[in-house]
Amino acid sequence: MSITATASTNGREADARQSVSQSPPPMNICIMIVGTRGDVEPFVAIAKRLQADGHRVRIATHAVYRDLVAEQHGIEFYPLGGDPKVLSAYMVKTGGKIAPLNPKVLLQDVPRNVRMIKDICYSTWPAATAPDPDGDGEPFRAHAIISNPVTYGHVHVAERLGVPLHIMSPQPCVPTSAFPHPLSSRARSGAVDMLRLSKRNLRSYRAVYLLMWFGSMRTVNRFRAEVLGLRKIRLRDRGHNLLLQRSVPHSFLWSPALVPQPADWRDIYDVVGTATLRQAEPKTGTGSEYSPSPELSAFLAQGAPVFVGFGSMVIDAPQKTTAIIVEAARLANVRVLIQSSWSDMVLPHTERDEHSRSSVCFVGDCPHDWLLPQVSAVVHHGGAGTTAAGLLAGKPTLVVPFFSDQFFWGRAVATAGAGPDPCRIRALTVQKLRAAFESLQCATTRATTLRIRDAMLKEDGVEGAVASFYHHL
Repeated sequence: MSITATASTNGREADARQSVSQSPPPMNICIMIVGTRGDVEPFVAIAKRLQADGHRVRIATHAVYRDLVAEQHGIEFYPLGGDPKVLSAYMVKTGGKIAPLNPKVLLQDVPRNVRMIKDICYSTWPAATAPDPDGDGEPFRAHAIISNPVTYGHVHVAERLGVPLHIMSPQPCVPTSAFPHPLSSRARSGAVDMLRLSKRNLRSYRAVYLLMWFGSMRTVNRFRAEVLGLRKIRLRDRGHNLLLQRSVPHSFLWSPALVPQPADWRDIYDVVGTATLRQAEPKTGTGSEYSPSPELSAFLAQGAPVFVGFGSMVIDAPQKTTAIIVEAARLANVRVLIQSSWSDMVLPHTERDEHSRSSVCFVGDCPHDWLLPQVSAVVHHGGAGTTAAGLLAGKPTLVVPFFSDQFFWGRAVATAGAGPDPCRIRALTVQKLRAAFESLQCATTRATTLRIRDAMLKEDGVEGAVASFYHHL
Protein backbone atom coordinates (compact mmCIF):
# COMPACT_ATOMS: atom_id res chain seq x y z
CA MET A 1 0.00 0.00 0.00
CA SER A 2 1.04 3.62 -0.31
CA ILE A 3 0.73 6.00 2.65
CA THR A 4 1.65 9.28 1.04
CA ALA A 5 0.34 12.18 3.12
CA THR A 6 -0.82 15.04 0.91
CA ALA A 7 -2.35 18.45 1.26
CA SER A 8 -5.44 17.34 -0.65
CA THR A 9 -8.46 15.75 1.01
CA ASN A 10 -8.42 12.30 -0.56
CA GLY A 11 -8.89 8.86 0.93
CA ARG A 12 -5.17 8.15 1.10
CA GLU A 13 -4.54 11.28 3.15
CA ALA A 14 -7.44 10.44 5.44
CA ASP A 15 -5.96 6.99 6.03
CA ALA A 16 -2.56 8.54 6.74
CA ARG A 17 -3.96 11.10 9.17
CA GLN A 18 -6.01 8.44 10.92
CA SER A 19 -2.87 6.31 11.32
CA VAL A 20 -0.89 9.25 12.67
CA SER A 21 -3.67 10.27 15.04
CA GLN A 22 -3.61 6.75 16.49
CA SER A 23 -0.15 7.18 17.93
CA PRO A 24 0.99 4.27 20.12
CA PRO A 25 1.82 4.86 23.80
CA PRO A 26 5.08 6.76 24.35
CA MET A 27 8.11 4.76 23.24
CA ASN A 28 11.88 5.06 23.16
CA ILE A 29 12.67 5.16 19.45
CA CYS A 30 16.23 4.85 18.14
CA ILE A 31 16.79 6.21 14.63
CA MET A 32 20.04 4.95 13.08
CA ILE A 33 21.56 6.66 10.02
CA VAL A 34 24.78 6.18 8.08
CA GLY A 35 25.57 8.70 5.35
CA THR A 36 25.95 12.36 4.48
CA ARG A 37 24.14 15.37 5.90
CA GLY A 38 21.57 14.96 3.14
CA ASP A 39 20.86 11.46 4.44
CA VAL A 40 20.51 12.68 8.03
CA GLU A 41 18.27 15.74 7.59
CA PRO A 42 15.04 13.88 6.62
CA PHE A 43 15.36 11.80 9.78
CA VAL A 44 15.76 14.94 11.88
CA ALA A 45 12.37 16.04 10.54
CA ILE A 46 10.83 12.63 11.25
CA ALA A 47 12.31 12.61 14.76
CA LYS A 48 10.77 16.00 15.53
CA ARG A 49 7.38 14.75 14.35
CA LEU A 50 7.67 11.66 16.58
CA GLN A 51 8.70 13.84 19.52
CA ALA A 52 5.53 15.86 19.01
CA ASP A 53 3.57 12.66 19.63
CA GLY A 54 5.26 12.22 23.00
CA HIS A 55 7.96 9.69 22.13
CA ARG A 56 11.53 9.82 23.35
CA VAL A 57 13.57 9.85 20.15
CA ARG A 58 17.29 9.32 19.82
CA ILE A 59 19.18 9.82 16.55
CA ALA A 60 22.30 7.68 16.25
CA THR A 61 24.58 8.80 13.45
CA HIS A 62 28.16 9.96 12.83
CA ALA A 63 29.70 12.20 15.50
CA VAL A 64 30.18 15.04 13.00
CA TYR A 65 26.39 15.58 13.01
CA ARG A 66 26.02 16.05 16.78
CA ASP A 67 25.66 19.82 16.37
CA LEU A 68 22.99 19.45 13.66
CA VAL A 69 20.96 16.93 15.66
CA ALA A 70 21.42 17.93 19.29
CA GLU A 71 22.35 21.61 19.28
CA GLN A 72 20.33 22.88 16.33
CA HIS A 73 17.25 20.70 16.76
CA GLY A 74 17.28 19.52 20.36
CA ILE A 75 17.13 15.80 19.60
CA GLU A 76 18.89 13.22 21.75
CA PHE A 77 22.09 12.01 20.07
CA TYR A 78 24.34 8.96 20.05
CA PRO A 79 27.57 8.78 17.98
CA LEU A 80 27.73 5.91 15.50
CA GLY A 81 31.08 4.78 14.12
CA GLY A 82 32.40 5.80 10.73
CA ASP A 83 33.42 9.04 9.06
CA PRO A 84 31.01 10.15 6.31
CA LYS A 85 33.73 12.10 4.49
CA VAL A 86 35.96 9.00 4.30
CA LEU A 87 32.98 6.90 3.20
CA SER A 88 32.14 9.44 0.49
CA ALA A 89 35.75 9.55 -0.74
CA TYR A 90 35.81 5.74 -0.92
CA MET A 91 32.58 5.63 -2.92
CA VAL A 92 33.83 8.30 -5.33
CA LYS A 93 37.14 6.47 -5.79
CA THR A 94 35.42 3.14 -6.52
CA GLY A 95 32.58 4.65 -8.51
CA GLY A 96 30.18 3.02 -6.08
CA LYS A 97 31.21 -0.49 -7.08
CA ILE A 98 30.57 -3.04 -4.34
CA ALA A 99 33.50 -5.17 -5.53
CA PRO A 100 36.19 -2.80 -6.89
CA LEU A 101 38.93 -4.38 -9.00
CA ASN A 102 41.59 -1.67 -8.78
CA PRO A 103 44.63 -3.27 -7.05
CA LYS A 104 45.48 -0.12 -5.08
CA VAL A 105 41.91 0.18 -3.84
CA LEU A 106 41.86 -3.52 -2.91
CA LEU A 107 45.10 -3.25 -0.93
CA GLN A 108 44.62 0.12 0.77
CA ASP A 109 41.04 1.33 0.71
CA VAL A 110 39.01 -1.86 1.04
CA PRO A 111 40.64 -2.90 4.37
CA ARG A 112 40.05 0.61 5.72
CA ASN A 113 36.43 0.43 4.60
CA VAL A 114 35.98 -2.99 6.23
CA ARG A 115 37.27 -1.57 9.53
CA MET A 116 34.81 1.28 9.24
CA ILE A 117 31.94 -1.14 8.59
CA LYS A 118 32.92 -2.92 11.81
CA ASP A 119 32.97 0.38 13.73
CA ILE A 120 29.50 1.24 12.42
CA CYS A 121 28.05 -2.21 13.06
CA TYR A 122 29.43 -2.58 16.58
CA SER A 123 28.21 0.89 17.58
CA THR A 124 24.58 0.08 16.77
CA TRP A 125 24.17 -1.98 19.97
CA PRO A 126 25.09 0.77 22.46
CA ALA A 127 23.18 3.22 20.26
CA ALA A 128 20.01 1.31 21.16
CA THR A 129 20.88 0.42 24.76
CA ALA A 130 23.44 2.76 26.37
CA PRO A 131 23.64 6.38 27.53
CA ASP A 132 25.20 8.95 25.23
CA PRO A 133 28.95 8.83 26.13
CA ASP A 134 29.06 12.62 25.92
CA GLY A 135 25.71 13.19 27.58
CA ASP A 136 24.36 13.28 31.12
CA GLY A 137 24.35 9.50 31.60
CA GLU A 138 20.59 9.04 31.28
CA PRO A 139 19.79 5.36 30.55
CA PHE A 140 18.23 4.43 27.21
CA ARG A 141 16.76 1.24 25.80
CA ALA A 142 14.96 1.23 22.47
CA HIS A 143 11.38 -0.02 22.16
CA ALA A 144 11.55 0.35 18.37
CA ILE A 145 14.26 0.98 15.77
CA ILE A 146 14.05 3.06 12.61
CA SER A 147 17.08 2.83 10.34
CA ASN A 148 18.32 3.55 6.88
CA PRO A 149 19.51 0.39 5.08
CA VAL A 150 23.28 0.68 5.55
CA THR A 151 23.81 0.65 9.32
CA TYR A 152 24.57 -3.11 9.14
CA GLY A 153 23.52 -3.84 12.72
CA HIS A 154 19.87 -2.74 12.64
CA VAL A 155 18.13 -6.08 12.09
CA HIS A 156 20.43 -7.92 14.49
CA VAL A 157 20.00 -5.41 17.32
CA ALA A 158 16.22 -5.52 16.80
CA GLU A 159 16.36 -9.32 17.00
CA ARG A 160 18.37 -9.23 20.23
CA LEU A 161 16.03 -6.69 21.85
CA GLY A 162 12.86 -8.26 20.47
CA VAL A 163 11.64 -4.90 19.14
CA PRO A 164 10.16 -3.85 15.79
CA LEU A 165 12.43 -2.58 13.02
CA HIS A 166 11.30 -0.18 10.30
CA ILE A 167 13.60 0.71 7.40
CA MET A 168 13.31 4.21 5.94
CA SER A 169 15.23 5.13 2.82
CA PRO A 170 15.28 7.83 0.14
CA GLN A 171 16.54 5.18 -2.31
CA PRO A 172 14.92 1.95 -3.56
CA CYS A 173 16.33 -1.18 -1.95
CA VAL A 174 13.69 -3.94 -2.22
CA PRO A 175 13.16 -6.08 -5.34
CA THR A 176 11.01 -4.86 -8.19
CA SER A 177 10.94 -5.20 -11.95
CA ALA A 178 10.21 -1.46 -12.24
CA PHE A 179 13.83 -0.34 -11.75
CA PRO A 180 17.22 -1.83 -10.82
CA HIS A 181 18.96 -1.75 -7.47
CA PRO A 182 20.80 1.61 -7.36
CA LEU A 183 24.11 -0.12 -6.57
CA SER A 184 23.88 -2.52 -9.50
CA SER A 185 25.95 -2.26 -12.65
CA ARG A 186 22.73 -1.79 -14.59
CA ALA A 187 21.89 1.33 -12.58
CA ARG A 188 25.44 2.68 -12.89
CA SER A 189 25.24 2.30 -16.66
CA GLY A 190 22.46 4.89 -16.69
CA ALA A 191 20.58 2.70 -19.18
CA VAL A 192 17.78 4.61 -20.88
CA ASP A 193 15.38 1.69 -20.28
CA MET A 194 16.26 1.18 -16.61
CA LEU A 195 12.90 2.58 -15.46
CA ARG A 196 10.91 0.14 -17.62
CA LEU A 197 9.58 -3.19 -16.38
CA SER A 198 12.32 -5.76 -16.78
CA LYS A 199 13.42 -9.09 -15.28
CA ARG A 200 16.95 -7.69 -15.47
CA ASN A 201 15.89 -5.07 -12.94
CA LEU A 202 14.48 -7.73 -10.62
CA ARG A 203 17.61 -9.89 -10.83
CA SER A 204 19.85 -6.95 -9.94
CA TYR A 205 18.64 -6.97 -6.33
CA ARG A 206 19.76 -10.53 -5.60
CA ALA A 207 23.17 -9.78 -7.11
CA VAL A 208 23.66 -6.69 -4.93
CA TYR A 209 22.35 -8.40 -1.80
CA LEU A 210 24.81 -11.28 -2.24
CA LEU A 211 27.81 -9.03 -2.85
CA MET A 212 26.99 -6.83 0.14
CA TRP A 213 26.47 -9.86 2.38
CA PHE A 214 29.74 -11.50 1.34
CA GLY A 215 31.53 -8.22 2.13
CA SER A 216 30.04 -7.87 5.62
CA MET A 217 29.25 -11.47 6.66
CA ARG A 218 32.34 -12.01 8.81
CA THR A 219 31.90 -8.70 10.63
CA VAL A 220 28.18 -9.24 11.17
CA ASN A 221 28.61 -12.78 12.51
CA ARG A 222 31.32 -11.67 14.93
CA PHE A 223 29.04 -8.86 16.06
CA ARG A 224 26.18 -11.27 16.62
CA ALA A 225 28.35 -13.71 18.59
CA GLU A 226 30.65 -11.36 20.52
CA VAL A 227 28.33 -8.45 21.26
CA LEU A 228 24.74 -9.68 20.99
CA GLY A 229 25.17 -13.28 22.12
CA LEU A 230 23.25 -14.53 19.08
CA ARG A 231 24.16 -17.51 16.95
CA LYS A 232 25.99 -16.86 13.72
CA ILE A 233 24.06 -16.77 10.47
CA ARG A 234 24.75 -19.92 8.48
CA LEU A 235 24.85 -20.28 4.72
CA ARG A 236 21.43 -21.91 4.61
CA ASP A 237 19.97 -18.96 6.55
CA ARG A 238 20.35 -16.76 3.46
CA GLY A 239 21.81 -13.88 5.40
CA HIS A 240 21.68 -11.64 2.34
CA ASN A 241 17.90 -11.83 2.45
CA LEU A 242 17.08 -11.27 6.13
CA LEU A 243 14.96 -8.14 5.74
CA LEU A 244 12.80 -9.82 3.10
CA GLN A 245 12.49 -13.08 5.04
CA ARG A 246 11.42 -11.25 8.17
CA SER A 247 8.97 -8.99 6.33
CA VAL A 248 10.54 -5.82 7.70
CA PRO A 249 8.40 -2.83 6.65
CA HIS A 250 9.99 -0.06 4.60
CA SER A 251 9.07 3.57 3.99
CA PHE A 252 10.60 5.18 0.91
CA LEU A 253 11.19 8.91 1.16
CA TRP A 254 10.75 10.04 -2.41
CA SER A 255 7.93 11.61 -4.37
CA PRO A 256 5.58 9.33 -6.32
CA ALA A 257 5.22 12.28 -8.68
CA LEU A 258 8.77 11.52 -9.82
CA VAL A 259 8.93 7.73 -9.41
CA PRO A 260 5.59 5.99 -8.73
CA GLN A 261 5.36 3.09 -6.30
CA PRO A 262 5.97 -0.20 -8.16
CA ALA A 263 2.88 -2.35 -8.65
CA ASP A 264 4.77 -5.52 -7.69
CA TRP A 265 5.71 -4.40 -4.17
CA ARG A 266 4.22 -6.01 -1.07
CA ASP A 267 1.92 -3.97 1.16
CA ILE A 268 4.67 -3.58 3.76
CA TYR A 269 6.43 -1.14 1.43
CA ASP A 270 5.21 2.46 1.21
CA VAL A 271 6.34 5.39 -0.95
CA VAL A 272 5.52 8.24 1.42
CA GLY A 273 6.89 11.35 -0.30
CA THR A 274 9.93 13.53 0.26
CA ALA A 275 10.63 14.35 3.91
CA THR A 276 11.93 17.85 4.62
CA LEU A 277 12.66 19.93 7.69
CA ARG A 278 10.18 22.53 6.50
CA GLN A 279 7.37 19.95 6.86
CA ALA A 280 8.32 19.43 10.51
CA GLU A 281 8.91 23.16 11.10
CA PRO A 282 6.58 24.95 8.67
CA LYS A 283 7.09 28.33 10.31
CA THR A 284 10.86 28.20 10.19
CA GLY A 285 12.35 25.59 7.87
CA THR A 286 16.10 25.36 7.51
CA GLY A 287 16.86 28.62 5.77
CA SER A 288 14.74 31.19 7.56
CA GLU A 289 17.63 32.52 9.68
CA TYR A 290 20.26 32.44 6.94
CA SER A 291 21.98 35.74 6.21
CA PRO A 292 23.71 35.86 2.81
CA SER A 293 26.95 37.72 2.29
CA PRO A 294 26.76 41.10 0.53
CA GLU A 295 28.55 39.50 -2.45
CA LEU A 296 25.93 36.74 -2.75
CA SER A 297 23.04 39.16 -2.34
CA ALA A 298 24.43 41.43 -5.05
CA PHE A 299 25.00 38.49 -7.41
CA LEU A 300 21.46 37.17 -7.00
CA ALA A 301 20.03 40.66 -7.44
CA GLN A 302 21.47 40.73 -10.97
CA GLY A 303 19.28 37.79 -12.04
CA ALA A 304 18.73 34.11 -11.37
CA PRO A 305 21.91 32.09 -12.09
CA VAL A 306 22.35 28.36 -12.62
CA PHE A 307 23.27 26.63 -9.36
CA VAL A 308 26.15 24.12 -9.50
CA GLY A 309 27.00 22.13 -6.39
CA PHE A 310 28.13 18.62 -5.55
CA GLY A 311 27.31 18.55 -1.85
CA SER A 312 29.21 15.97 0.18
CA MET A 313 31.07 14.51 -2.78
CA VAL A 314 34.87 14.45 -2.54
CA ILE A 315 36.22 15.44 -5.97
CA ASP A 316 39.70 14.28 -7.02
CA ALA A 317 40.52 17.43 -9.01
CA PRO A 318 38.18 20.20 -7.83
CA GLN A 319 40.01 23.04 -9.61
CA LYS A 320 39.84 21.19 -12.93
CA THR A 321 36.12 20.62 -12.43
CA THR A 322 35.65 24.28 -11.53
CA ALA A 323 37.45 25.35 -14.71
CA ILE A 324 35.13 23.13 -16.79
CA ILE A 325 32.07 24.72 -15.17
CA VAL A 326 33.31 28.28 -15.69
CA GLU A 327 34.27 27.74 -19.34
CA ALA A 328 31.01 25.93 -20.16
CA ALA A 329 29.06 28.78 -18.57
CA ARG A 330 30.99 31.32 -20.66
CA LEU A 331 30.26 29.45 -23.89
CA ALA A 332 26.57 29.02 -23.00
CA ASN A 333 26.35 32.64 -21.87
CA VAL A 334 24.88 31.80 -18.48
CA ARG A 335 25.73 33.01 -14.99
CA VAL A 336 26.62 30.32 -12.46
CA LEU A 337 26.60 30.09 -8.68
CA ILE A 338 29.09 27.41 -7.58
CA GLN A 339 28.75 25.90 -4.12
CA SER A 340 31.86 24.56 -2.44
CA SER A 341 31.28 21.97 0.28
CA TRP A 342 33.51 18.95 0.95
CA SER A 343 35.55 19.76 -2.17
CA ASP A 344 37.33 23.09 -2.53
CA MET A 345 35.55 24.44 -5.60
CA VAL A 346 37.28 27.77 -6.16
CA LEU A 347 38.88 29.72 -8.96
CA PRO A 348 41.95 31.72 -7.93
CA HIS A 349 41.63 35.45 -8.59
CA THR A 350 44.70 35.26 -10.82
CA GLU A 351 42.79 32.91 -13.16
CA ARG A 352 39.60 34.96 -13.37
CA ASP A 353 38.86 36.76 -16.62
CA GLU A 354 36.24 39.43 -17.21
CA HIS A 355 33.44 36.86 -17.63
CA SER A 356 34.20 34.91 -14.48
CA ARG A 357 34.49 38.06 -12.39
CA SER A 358 31.01 39.24 -13.39
CA SER A 359 29.17 35.97 -14.08
CA VAL A 360 30.53 33.48 -11.54
CA CYS A 361 29.97 33.52 -7.80
CA PHE A 362 31.17 31.05 -5.17
CA VAL A 363 29.27 30.21 -1.99
CA GLY A 364 29.91 27.89 0.95
CA ASP A 365 27.30 26.26 3.16
CA CYS A 366 23.89 27.66 2.34
CA PRO A 367 20.42 26.18 3.00
CA HIS A 368 18.92 24.83 -0.19
CA ASP A 369 15.39 25.87 0.75
CA TRP A 370 16.64 29.47 0.90
CA LEU A 371 18.92 29.40 -2.13
CA LEU A 372 17.33 27.19 -4.79
CA PRO A 373 14.12 29.20 -5.25
CA GLN A 374 16.38 32.09 -6.35
CA VAL A 375 18.20 30.26 -9.16
CA SER A 376 17.07 29.39 -12.68
CA ALA A 377 18.23 25.75 -12.83
CA VAL A 378 20.34 23.29 -10.84
CA VAL A 379 23.32 21.07 -11.60
CA HIS A 380 24.27 18.64 -8.85
CA HIS A 381 25.46 15.14 -7.94
CA GLY A 382 22.01 13.59 -7.75
CA GLY A 383 21.70 12.77 -4.08
CA ALA A 384 18.09 11.98 -3.21
CA GLY A 385 17.75 15.00 -0.95
CA THR A 386 19.33 17.47 -3.36
CA THR A 387 17.28 16.10 -6.27
CA ALA A 388 14.11 16.57 -4.26
CA ALA A 389 15.14 20.07 -3.14
CA GLY A 390 15.72 21.21 -6.72
CA LEU A 391 12.41 19.81 -7.94
CA LEU A 392 10.54 21.22 -4.93
CA ALA A 393 11.89 24.60 -6.01
CA GLY A 394 10.62 23.93 -9.55
CA LYS A 395 14.06 24.03 -11.16
CA PRO A 396 15.17 22.14 -14.30
CA THR A 397 17.87 19.71 -13.24
CA LEU A 398 21.05 18.17 -14.59
CA VAL A 399 22.43 15.31 -12.52
CA VAL A 400 26.18 14.68 -12.63
CA PRO A 401 26.36 11.36 -10.75
CA PHE A 402 29.41 10.10 -8.87
CA PHE A 403 28.12 6.77 -7.54
CA SER A 404 25.25 4.76 -6.07
CA ASP A 405 21.65 5.96 -6.37
CA GLN A 406 22.77 9.17 -8.08
CA PHE A 407 22.63 7.41 -11.45
CA PHE A 408 19.10 6.28 -10.65
CA TRP A 409 17.93 9.79 -9.82
CA GLY A 410 19.66 11.22 -12.87
CA ARG A 411 17.77 8.83 -15.10
CA ALA A 412 14.51 9.45 -13.21
CA VAL A 413 14.82 13.22 -13.72
CA ALA A 414 15.52 12.82 -17.44
CA THR A 415 12.70 10.29 -17.92
CA ALA A 416 10.27 12.65 -16.21
CA GLY A 417 11.29 15.44 -18.60
CA ALA A 418 12.69 17.65 -15.83
CA GLY A 419 16.17 17.86 -17.34
CA PRO A 420 18.67 16.43 -19.83
CA ASP A 421 20.29 13.00 -19.65
CA PRO A 422 22.69 12.64 -16.71
CA CYS A 423 26.44 12.97 -17.31
CA ARG A 424 28.71 11.13 -14.89
CA ILE A 425 31.40 13.25 -13.26
CA ARG A 426 34.26 11.34 -14.89
CA ALA A 427 32.82 12.05 -18.34
CA LEU A 428 32.08 15.73 -17.77
CA THR A 429 33.57 18.03 -20.42
CA VAL A 430 33.17 21.66 -21.34
CA GLN A 431 31.11 20.83 -24.42
CA LYS A 432 28.80 18.39 -22.61
CA LEU A 433 28.15 20.85 -19.82
CA ARG A 434 27.64 23.72 -22.26
CA ALA A 435 24.96 21.68 -24.05
CA ALA A 436 23.34 20.84 -20.72
CA PHE A 437 23.33 24.50 -19.65
CA GLU A 438 21.51 25.37 -22.87
CA SER A 439 19.06 22.48 -22.46
CA LEU A 440 18.15 23.64 -18.96
CA GLN A 441 16.74 26.85 -20.45
CA CYS A 442 14.13 24.92 -22.53
CA ALA A 443 10.58 26.17 -21.94
CA THR A 444 9.11 22.66 -22.12
CA THR A 445 11.53 21.41 -19.47
CA ARG A 446 10.64 24.32 -17.23
CA ALA A 447 6.91 23.65 -17.59
CA THR A 448 7.37 19.96 -16.79
CA THR A 449 9.45 20.76 -13.72
CA LEU A 450 6.78 23.14 -12.43
CA ARG A 451 4.13 20.41 -12.76
CA ILE A 452 6.31 18.04 -10.75
CA ARG A 453 6.87 20.77 -8.16
CA ASP A 454 3.14 21.38 -7.77
CA ALA A 455 2.53 17.67 -7.16
CA MET A 456 5.39 17.41 -4.66
CA LEU A 457 4.18 20.44 -2.71
CA LYS A 458 0.92 18.59 -2.02
CA GLU A 459 2.85 15.78 -0.31
CA ASP A 460 4.04 15.56 3.29
CA GLY A 461 6.72 12.89 3.50
CA VAL A 462 7.27 13.42 7.23
CA GLU A 463 3.61 12.80 7.99
CA GLY A 464 3.59 9.87 5.58
CA ALA A 465 6.68 8.29 7.13
CA VAL A 466 5.25 8.52 10.65
CA ALA A 467 1.92 7.13 9.43
CA SER A 468 3.70 4.19 7.82
CA PHE A 469 5.75 3.53 10.96
CA TYR A 470 2.67 3.48 13.18
CA HIS A 471 0.66 1.43 10.69
CA HIS A 472 3.23 -1.38 10.56
CA LEU A 473 4.02 -1.62 14.29
